[in-house]
Amino acid sequence: MMERFLDAWADPQMRHAMVVHFPIVLSLVGIPFAVLAALWQATQRGRVFQWVTLATYLALTASLYVARESGHDAEDLAGPMSESGEQEMEEHEHHGHDLWQWSAVICAVAGLGFVRHRVVHIGSAWLVVVGAGLTAERIAHTADHGGRLVYEHGAAAGRDLAALIAVSTSGDTEIDPRLAHFREQVMPILVEHCLRCHNPTRKKRAGGLDQSTMAGLLAGGYSGPAIVPGRPDESLLMTAVRWADPDLQMPLNKDKLSDETIAALDTWITDGAVWEPFSYTPPAKSAR
Repeated sequence: MMERFLDAWADPQMRHAMVVHFPIVLSLVGIPFAVLAALWQATQRGRVFQWVTLATYLALTASLYVARESGHDAEDLAGPMSESGEQEMEEHEHHGHDLWQWSAVICAVAGLGFVRHRVVHIGSAWLVVVGAGLTAERIAHTADHGGRLVYEHGAAAGRDLAALIAVSTSGDTEIDPRLAHFREQVMPILVEHCLRCHNPTRKKRAGGLDQSTMAGLLAGGYSGPAIVPGRPDESLLMTAVRWADPDLQMPLNKDKLSDETIAALDTWITDGAVWEPFSYTPPAKSAR
C-alpha cells in the first residue's frame, strides 16, 4: 500500500489530484467553526472554537500552497489542448494562484481575535466568517474549473496520451493507420452501440459514463475508467463487451457484439486508443 502511495506521489498529476481535495474539505469545515467562534466569542467554548478556526485556516493555507505548486508540475504534463481547454486552464490558474494568501489573511485576522479589546475581538470574529465564506466560494470556482479540465478537456491524460488525442491536428494524420482504424471501425461502433446511453446530453447518464470524448472514457463512470490505453484486459469497456462479468454486459438488453466488432475495439485500445474528436447528435425522441 505504501509503495503504491509513493508511486502515485511521484507522479505530478496524481500528486496534484491527491492534494487538491484537502483545501476543498478544509474550506468547508472552517466556516461552521468560524461562525461558532463568532457567536460564542465571550465564552470559554468560543475561545476553543477560535483556536480550532485558527488551526483549520493554518492547515488550509499550507494545503493551498502545496496544491498550487503541485498544479504547476501537473500543468507541464497536461499536453496539447483545444482553445477552450487552454482558456479553462487560464481560469483555473487565475482563481487558484493566490488562494493561499486569502487563507493566510484569515489566519492573521483570526489571530486578532485573541486581543483583549472588545471592538477588535468582535470585529475580527465576524471578518473571519466573511472571509471564510468568500474563500470557500473561490475554492469552489477553482475546483469547478479543475474538474472541467480533467473531465471535459482530458488534462489528466498525460502528454503522450494527449498527443494521441490531438493526433488529428498534425500533418501526418491521413497516413496514421491507428487514426484510420478509429475513424472507420471504432467510431461507428461507439455511435451505433454506446453513445445513445453514454452521452453528456442525458440527464442521467448510464453508469455515470460519457463515451463521447476521450476525457470521458478515461474518467469513466461509477465503476472506474472505461479504458486503459494499451491495456485492453484492464479496460472495463472490454470486460463489458466481452461479457466477462455477468453484472457488466454491454450493450444493455441487446445481443452480444460480434467477434469482429470486439476485436476492433481490442485493437484500438492495444494500439493506444488514438482518438479524434467528433460530434454526436442523439436520435430524436419519437412522438407519442
